[in-house]
Amino acid sequence: MKIIVFLAGVLDPKWPVTPEIATGHGNSPEHRIMSPFDEAALEMALRVRDARPQAHIAVRIGGGAAGTKIARTVAALNIGDVGTVALDRPWDQAAMARGLAPMAEGADLILMGREFGDFDDGLLPALLAGLLEVPFFGRAQTIEAAEAVLVMRETRICRETLVLDGTALVSATNDRRTRLRKPLMKNVMQARQAAIGETVAEPSATAALVFKSLLPLGSGRAKTDCEMLPGSPEAQARALAVRLWEARA
Repeated sequence: MKIIVFLAGVLDPKWPVTPEIATGHGNSPEHRIMSPFDEAALEMALRVRDARPQAHIAVRIGGGAAGTKIARTVAALNIGDVGTVALDRPWDQAAMARGLAPMAEGADLILMGREFGDFDDGLLPALLAGLLEVPFFGRAQTIEAAEAVLVMRETRICRETLVLDGTALVSATNDRRTRLRKPLMKNVMQARQAAIGETVAEPSATAALVFKSLLPLGSGRAKTDCEMLPGSPEAQARALAVRLWEARA
């Protein structure tokens, strides 16, 4: 059984976002981490391999060199076939789907997060399934792979379970039952030295959206003066009450 997992990662919220980083320029590898959706998709692939040791997992991380950190995190989970891919026109979901499609050929199961990266609205998995002409199961929460491969999702009033019969594309959502496992320390050390290959997706020949400009918006955070109130909690409460009373107008 061949499984392909597509990951994109998201910008680490601990780092400030600038227009240059948002477009992929100047974005260093340490600024990207897996999203909860990425982690769920990867854990699903690992669970299939747990049940079927002969299964082969290949993982491709979008973003080119910016996905190197994520690639090493994946390699630490004892996955040998890991690489990054630079996608053509990342602002155009159709172009990205066309770039990913050749990498999924021959796979029995295609897994990816329900949102691919920071700027996706959830369309890319469905677009990719359409290009590949394979069944699509979205927002999967868990997977089982005993006698048959079963994927499950829940709505407000029911639980839907699908038996995979033939190639299918499954997009994963985060769920407490599908938390990504922790790697073994020996594998973490080996992953630090692993060679991470990089693929450049073929440019899309189909007319697509053309990137014209990117303008930064003003920060949504208002700048205010801060003051540490000294004294006991009671004294701090009295001082805070005075300031609120003075500012009531």
